[in-house]
Amino acid sequence: MALSKSSIQETVLENGLKVLTLERHNIPIVCSMIWYKVGSVNERKGETGLSHFLEHMMFKGTDRYQKGEIDLRTLVHGGHNNAFTSHDYTAYFFNFASDRWEVALEIEANRMRNCTFDPEEFELERRVVLEEMKRNLDSPWGWLEMETEAMMFLLHPYHHPVIGWQEDLEQVPREAVVQYYHTYYLPNNATLVIVGDFETGKTLEKIRELFAPIPPGPPPPSITSQEPKQKGERRFKVIQETNLSRLEMGYPVSRINHPDTYALDVIDTLLSSGKSSRLYQRLVEKEKLVNFVHTSNDPRKYGGVFFIYTELRPGKSLGKVEKILGEELERLKQEPLSDEELQRAKNIIAADFTFDQETTYELANALGRYETLHSYEYLATYLENIEKLSKEDILKVAHQYFVDENKTVGWSVPEKPERRTSVLYSSPSVPVGGIASYRQGNRGRGARQRGSPAEGEPGRGGPSSVRQVVTEVEPKKWVLENGLTVLFLENRSHPVVSIQAYVDAGQKYEPEDKAGLAYLVGALLDEGTQRRSGLEIAQTMDFIGGNLGTSSTGVSAQVLSKDAHIAFDIVSDLLKDAAFEEEEIAKERSKQLALIKSEQDDPNAVAYNAFCELVYGSHPYHRPKKGYTKTVKAICRPDILAHYRTYYVPNNTLLAVVGDLSEAEVHDLVEKYFSDWPKRPLPEVKPLKAERLTGPKVKYVPKAKEQLHIYLGHLGIPRDNPDYYALLVMDHILGTGPGFTDRISRKLRDEQGLAYTVYANITRSATEEPGIFSAYIGTSPENKDKAIEGFLREIRQIQKEPVSEEELENAKNYLTGSYVFKFETSAQLTGYLISVEKYHLGFDYLRRYPELVRRVSGEEVQQVAQKYLDPVNYALVMVGKIKP
Repeated sequence: MALSKSSIQETVLENGLKVLTLERHNIPIVCSMIWYKVGSVNERKGETGLSHFLEHMMFKGTDRYQKGEIDLRTLVHGGHNNAFTSHDYTAYFFNFASDRWEVALEIEANRMRNCTFDPEEFELERRVVLEEMKRNLDSPWGWLEMETEAMMFLLHPYHHPVIGWQEDLEQVPREAVVQYYHTYYLPNNATLVIVGDFETGKTLEKIRELFAPIPPGPPPPSITSQEPKQKGERRFKVIQETNLSRLEMGYPVSRINHPDTYALDVIDTLLSSGKSSRLYQRLVEKEKLVNFVHTSNDPRKYGGVFFIYTELRPGKSLGKVEKILGEELERLKQEPLSDEELQRAKNIIAADFTFDQETTYELANALGRYETLHSYEYLATYLENIEKLSKEDILKVAHQYFVDENKTVGWSVPEKPERRTSVLYSSPSVPVGGIASYRQGNRGRGARQRGSPAEGEPGRGGPSSVRQVVTEVEPKKWVLENGLTVLFLENRSHPVVSIQAYVDAGQKYEPEDKAGLAYLVGALLDEGTQRRSGLEIAQTMDFIGGNLGTSSTGVSAQVLSKDAHIAFDIVSDLLKDAAFEEEEIAKERSKQLALIKSEQDDPNAVAYNAFCELVYGSHPYHRPKKGYTKTVKAICRPDILAHYRTYYVPNNTLLAVVGDLSEAEVHDLVEKYFSDWPKRPLPEVKPLKAERLTGPKVKYVPKAKEQLHIYLGHLGIPRDNPDYYALLVMDHILGTGPGFTDRISRKLRDEQGLAYTVYANITRSATEEPGIFSAYIGTSPENKDKAIEGFLREIRQIQKEPVSEEELENAKNYLTGSYVFKFETSAQLTGYLISVEKYHLGFDYLRRYPELVRRVSGEEVQQVAQKYLDPVNYALVMVGKIKP
């Protein structure tokens, strides 16, 4: 669905601020974003990371808003806020219900020129940024991504990681950030984007009132440096303490306003989008060399990059994988695409373009990004330009850019270094003393970095936005003769249909000695049925631009509404007639074993799995969903067939459908594709036992990582616990509030600078079975004692003293006012319908929810904290490079 230029209004204030407005009245939400034309590309050597550091400081106080007040006002008004920095821009956004969104304009107008940069806050935030850097580098991809880009751009400032180099961040003075702010944060260097349920005329009046008085400044310095043409292949090797090898390749390509960008997007799509894509078929399916392969065309303002990344299976050759990647790129240059393959790529791009328009945030993000890099009008003609592309265009562009002497290759090799990660370089183009001196950093990769919203906050009018959604939500429910429960919601806002089939078949039903069975069955669902091969399934869904997902609990699909019948056919086929051929079982088992190894390279995942082992004891949830190497190797075809035939039956399935269809159409489709699914009796299930710890348990897993990853907690509650809503309010006061409004985030991150990521909650993991109460932090090893004591202190505090009326009201306002954000997309709505039915909440839950939250008292919060939190008998897991 193309985005009409006429639907977007452009206004430029006298001070140079550009304003883009787009009204959408299908749901009461407004997203406001302000984009500054400044990113790491504007930084000089020795002063890297200023853009990202400044982004952090924009939340730390102005002449009007004290530290924490921006997050607090977001909380009180029921919204979300966050920000992100990339090479070419820095962006800030707020999502609010449409009856209180203008507070976002007040905040943005004030902090454009009035941030205070308190010296103490500056030093605290320096610690936080350094912890963020360490977190990034603890990812198995961190070093590889940073070094690839640094080697690709030797002179141009794209060389610098967005987060900056460690030595620069450790010594950058406050004055440098302040000067940077005054140079670039100007109305004539910014674009304000408003998308959602508002009136343009009134909004522009408010914008003029708030922003027009801000004076423009001199034009910021322009970027004059140019990267010289690469004259030879560049490569390096990262030696890390990991289990698997990884590879990243980069080719310099055109800037965003170049016509070749469209062909590069198509190449990106046909190489790695979907299971029928060329690289997936060659490297994952045929050669069985890698766990995944991904490509990304990243067009930027001053020159783009085409990335290829892949993670190898154990024992596979990096050289062989790189050779095959080269062969596939050469094939692009020598062989014209088939008509079907070219159209498939175009269809995927067009469908994704439509899916992204379901949310106000994605629309605002696209408008702001393209206006900042080139022009928002790019979006209005994007699909038209994609559709014009010919096979000859693809050949020409592939020939121009995928040249061996232009590529940069990075290998990550799983060896155990004596001390720390090391990087070895081999490139005639690298100046002596250049790359070898580079240190830690993180790349915010333009097109891929979207800045996940920090959770927001509601105002006293909170329930009104929920009621407004309720009037739109009229779900229907019916049950087929075979026991299949169907849930349907008509949603005509976009030509999209989402389907979710939830099957109660998860890990709690697998034997202990076959752990990972449910995961393997889910992974095999789309690898072939009695009527279709796995490739035919992938080709069918990819050709219509649809998304198909499988898991241990069923199947989901998202398609354009014109293709709904195809999605129903595919989903029903997977649920009724999956084939589980021996060849496919062997392939998926091998992949699952490799993914288990891959997970062990992520210290957070290692910590979480170890934490569950301690907390759950003998309960099935103590096991990782993928199982263990030994148990997965033991799974055979009879085990898979028995699990599938036992649990994948209509009387054990909920089918939710949301989208651009009528009730009659869905009735017909369900009857056609699901009525012949035979009902079978379900086995009697004994209640599972999960018991609380009766003493502390501690586990330390040594890993040579930058941070210590800490989990502290114990058994939680099931979703049907009558105290759920009191615990939900408690969570948002204690450790899961938006921004840094909760106690743990405020104390451990905002006031002490111990971490970038820190949280605690008990309700988020609650399902039919008890979840967990978990407090997590990733911090430098020397902060271990402060972090653990910080968790325990806040737990004791909320048990000992009643929460304040202000904290209580703020949490309830947030929970009621922000609820509207759960209902923007068709996929969100299918998930909502499944949850309502699964947990027996009733279709009036949306109407009842505000009152369920509102009636929670401060006394109840204290009581449930005393009842369900235990600062004595807890599990403590630490993964890192120091011993406790």
